[in-house]
Amino acid sequence: MPKPRVTVRIDAIDESSRGPIHVVVAGYRARPNADLIRAADLRGSTYRVRWAAGSWAEAGASVGVMARGARVALPALHGGRALVGVGSLAGGFGTAAVIGAASFRHRYYCARRDGIRLADQILNLPGVGKRPLHLIGHSLGTVVLRSALEKLAERDCRVDDLLLMGGMTSRLNWNLQADAFRGRLINLYSPRDRILNVAPVIDRVVGTGAIVCEKLSDRLMNHDLCRELPNQFNFLGHHSGYWNRFGQYAIG
Repeated sequence: MPKPRVTVRIDAIDESSRGPIHVVVAGYRARPNADLIRAADLRGSTYRVRWAAGSWAEAGASVGVMARGARVALPALHGGRALVGVGSLAGGFGTAAVIGAASFRHRYYCARRDGIRLADQILNLPGVGKRPLHLIGHSLGTVVLRSALEKLAERDCRVDDLLLMGGMTSRLNWNLQADAFRGRLINLYSPRDRILNVAPVIDRVVGTGAIVCEKLSDRLMNHDLCRELPNQFNFLGHHSGYWNRFGQYAIG
């Protein structure tokens, strides 16, 4: 049986034998910017994660025919021309937009899959298990991290702080994962993030509102950064603006 394709890679930005270990994951079709991470002035070792975000080939031959339509829908999303809700999006752009949503759902599946693979690689980092471990994720990268968190808990590796920025993962069921980390759950969000507000997901996502979790009440920190991010009508700038200020919320 062929081995599964390697879709996750961890690159070192700064390595040290002391201090916390920071693992940083960006979102869809993105990788963390090394300069912005260094600017956050995090102590210890810092790593950035490259993950596949999925490909049409991995989904099977049947979706290859639809790829051209997805290429029409997704640029429309990025340009802000369809950021008026999923229903209007489908009505305005027809089949192409629907396929774009299907593409996103496939990427969501890939994020979950790559989170499991990421956990195995985290366990091989120097000092894991002996030094504090902090996970930092943005956008769809928060789905990767949440999946990795589940897998790490199964392997008796507990995370310290978990920092979410403009996250695409659900606000629900954090009670079930409260014991998977011993530090803080820090959620940076904006209710006016128009990229997230049209995501074709059922649950409300952490990037647009506060997480409520009784079991984490003394370790849960929600911060509405809407007014600190670029103007909401700068869709991508608003959604990605967290990278310029996340260091003040992370443990250095």
